[in-house]
Order: sequence, then C-alpha cells, then structure tokens
Amino acid sequence: MKKFLFAVAAMAACVTASAQLWVGGSLSFDNSKRWANDNSSIEWRISPKIGYALDDALEVGLGFSIGGYSWESNLETKDTDLGFSIAPFARYTFFSEGDFSMFIEGNVEYSYYKEKSEPKVGDSSEAKSWSFGVNILPGIKYALTDNFALVAQFGALSFTHAQPDKDNKPWTGSQNSFRFSLYSGVSFGLYYSF
Repeated sequence: MKKFLFAVAAMAACVTASAQLWVGGSLSFDNSKRWANDNSSIEWRISPKIGYALDDALEVGLGFSIGGYSWESNLETKDTDLGFSIAPFARYTFFSEGDFSMFIEGNVEYSYYKEKSEPKVGDSSEAKSWSFGVNILPGIKYALTDNFALVAQFGALSFTHAQPDKDNKPWTGSQNSFRFSLYSGVSFGLYYSF
C-alpha cells in the first residue's frame, strides 16, 4: 500500500511540475445604427478564462462569460437581453511550430438569459431561459513572449438545448439546435502564463 501511495504522489508531483497556470479572455463591443429607420443596437461581452497546462499538448480550464444586447426601434419597441455562462473546457494542441500553434477546444456550457421587451404602446414583457450546450471550437495561438500570447478562436461545431422558464408567457417549449460554422463567432484574446 505504501508503494502504491508513493507512486501516486510521484505521478502527481510530475504533473504539477510540468503544469502551467494561465489567465486570459476576450472583450467585445458592437454599436450599430441604421440611418434609414433610426434603429440602433448595442452588444457587449466579457469572457475571462483560466487554464492549466498539463503538458505541451493538453490543457484544462474554466471559461466564464457575461454580456448583454439591446435593440431599439423608434417606431416599435426596445428589447434588452442580459445573460451569463460558465463552461469547463479541455484544449488539445495538435500542431506547434516555433511561436505558432493550432488547437481544438471542447467545452460544456451552461447559460442563463433574461430578456425584456418594452413596446412603445402596450405592456412590457419579460422572459427567462437557460441553455446547455456542447461545443467544439478550433483556434490558433501565437506566443508574443514567454508569458504573453494572442489567441483567436473561430467557428464552432455545437449542440444546444434551450429551455424557457415555466412562467414565461411569450415562450413555450424547449428548443434544440445543431450548428456548424467556420465564419461566424470569431473571438480574439490575450493570455498570460505564470
């Protein structure tokens, strides 16, 4: 038994010695206005991540995200959406050459959203929903220094199950969606390794 415990402790020490902690994330902000009908929208998102490199190829970590969306029409209504998500992930680097590397990341994401609609005429309404998803995202990484790196992720292969709150009057039933995209959802981030 002592030999077994010693072997486990030795393996844990080796993993910890080769591990590297990193923090990073991305920020996004978009503001648009249509001159023809004076409609406007604002979207923002803060997405921090913390990760742990087990070796040169495999990393695990946790991502968070909080963001909002507001759309306003001078003729009709104002809609606002606020939500957050949490997503544990694993990342595998399959190509590395110098300071450049390519990886694939898989995560399991839980999200919660609250949407409010305020029409110019009539009563306002509020809807809440949650979703659970599995995502596979390709990405690239470029090491600027030993500590700093730029990371970009683009596209996704994802499955999402969304469920409205049972008290929501405007929404009924759940929704499943499957998506494959290589051109939308591009994000850039800066990462710092300790």
